[in-house]
Amino acid sequence: MSSSAPRRLVIPASAIILLTSSVHAQKLVKAGTLVEKNTPWYFGTENASNLVLNAIKAYNKMDAKAYLSCFDDNYVKNNSDRVYKEFATFKAVNRKVNIVIPVRTDGWPNQTEVQIYDDLDREYKNGSKHKQQEHRVYIVNDSSKKISMVWGSIILDEKNEYGLPNGGKYYSKNDTSTITFSNRGEVELIENLMKDCNKMDGKALGKYFADTVSVTTHEGRKLKVANSDWANMFNDLESVEWKLTMVNPGKITNTDPVSGIIVLSNYKEKKKDGTKKHVSAFHWYMYGLDKKITSVSWMERPIMP
Repeated sequence: MSSSAPRRLVIPASAIILLTSSVHAQKLVKAGTLVEKNTPWYFGTENASNLVLNAIKAYNKMDAKAYLSCFDDNYVKNNSDRVYKEFATFKAVNRKVNIVIPVRTDGWPNQTEVQIYDDLDREYKNGSKHKQQEHRVYIVNDSSKKISMVWGSIILDEKNEYGLPNGGKYYSKNDTSTITFSNRGEVELIENLMKDCNKMDGKALGKYFADTVSVTTHEGRKLKVANSDWANMFNDLESVEWKLTMVNPGKITNTDPVSGIIVLSNYKEKKKDGTKKHVSAFHWYMYGLDKKITSVSWMERPIMP
């Protein structure tokens, strides 16, 4: 009876080289481009990722000290007060991380970008709730081995109680639309208008208004006021005190930039004949394409002593 030795599979060295080359051909060591520098991206280290994840763990524990320990001295110097104040408002926080990607590029040397995709759920001590999806970028410095910068973008949950970029409703004849906050300098304009009114500088008022302004008084009277008329606004007044309590600029979503400005305020005046007025006022200003007030209407009620 004969016996035979076990058979062995012999793979030629050339085949191993070809197989290895084929596997590596499927792995992209570098990909994408930092366009401004024309340099590719490649993966960073887990050390950078772990640092960011530790910062997020501290955030979820609402531990401001531990959170800031993950950041470099310059960041802590500029943001420490803000972070402690923000953390003090939290009742519960959960930043749930879904994706972590550390990347580097020679165009931005000496740092790793750690890109985080997460779902953030916050509840504040005042009862407000805040939900959003986030893409955040943490810059980890090679020298300090700390986070030096953070930025990102968000998608707010439609049922978010904290607030949305647009909401409410505008009712037109044929349709409805949401209202979006406007940001064309309306707040600064009203603040400066208030300052010039308190100085009773009638000549300064013209720069805020269009050539002709439609005015509806609290009594319902409708007037057309020429730009030159504002100079005489304080002729019969001895003193004015106008204090703002709210300025809210908004526009109809996805329309031209024309906006409306809601202003709540307290207003006092004393006329030269001794007559006094002290009211809580609601003003509605229309703010045109050329950044001039085109119409004003208001309501007011007396503030009793």
